[in-house]
Amino acid sequence: MLHGELCRFATLPTVTGSRRCVVLPALVLAVSVLGASCAGHDGRQMIANGVGFTPEPTVTAVEEAPAHSVAADRARVEGRNTIGSVVAEVISGSLGEAGSYEISIQQLDGVWEDDPLNVALRRPVLAEIARTADDLASDGEVPAEGGSLTGAAVVHLLDDRLLSVVYDFESYLGGAARPVETVRSVLLDLDTSALVGVADLFLPGSPWPETVAFLARRDMTERLGEGAIWGEGEGDRSGLGADEANYRIFGITASHLVLRFERYQVGPGASGAPEATIPWSLLVGLVDPDGPVGHLLS
Repeated sequence: MLHGELCRFATLPTVTGSRRCVVLPALVLAVSVLGASCAGHDGRQMIANGVGFTPEPTVTAVEEAPAHSVAADRARVEGRNTIGSVVAEVISGSLGEAGSYEISIQQLDGVWEDDPLNVALRRPVLAEIARTADDLASDGEVPAEGGSLTGAAVVHLLDDRLLSVVYDFESYLGGAARPVETVRSVLLDLDTSALVGVADLFLPGSPWPETVAFLARRDMTERLGEGAIWGEGEGDRSGLGADEANYRIFGITASHLVLRFERYQVGPGASGAPEATIPWSLLVGLVDPDGPVGHLLS
């Protein structure tokens, strides 16, 4: 049974809500817990350093854990100046008069809530809450059926250099038959707290867009079947064209580039918001060896 505590939090003017630090059974990260969690053993759910799953509890080797250091004034616990682990918190609240939201949000527990890294992790969530609230009010009156927004995220990678998170949201507006699916992503440089874009991963001037487009189409066709992805001359062909903007939503793992696409971007609505994975081994010669993911090539 879940237990939780509610604490007020500040968010955008169009919504109100609260944060719940959900108490769950202890899960062991694929990376060690180096920083303190909120209020000691508050039980926020630990997120695995993997692709969409949490491994069975195991004994973690400290020497294999990322130990990215931060300045002492950024560390949540005195004497522990590391980024800590990623924890999941649940925020919920109202959207206007008839709507509501409940979203799992990821934070680094080794640094303060207002640290640039945690601010960047919250930004896609707050932006989606505000967008949904605006959609509900766009007609000047609240639909009788109200609306709702839910969301969760996958931590694809946390090492001593980078943090990669992909967010999936679903919103129901005014009694719609099916949800509107939205995907967002964040890749953070732990040194600078800067966002890393997909083009930053590759050598300038290299034909990475063409290669990524070809490999993404091949991967999705193999996994989803013929017809799940539009071919040349069908639907919106720009969704898998050699354009950097088509690949702006992405994650990285130790072994793959993970691409995400919006619903209808590359195929019919039944395909949802599909994913393509491309091994780094197929991108050697295109990935910048001195860039953000160069260390993943070895």
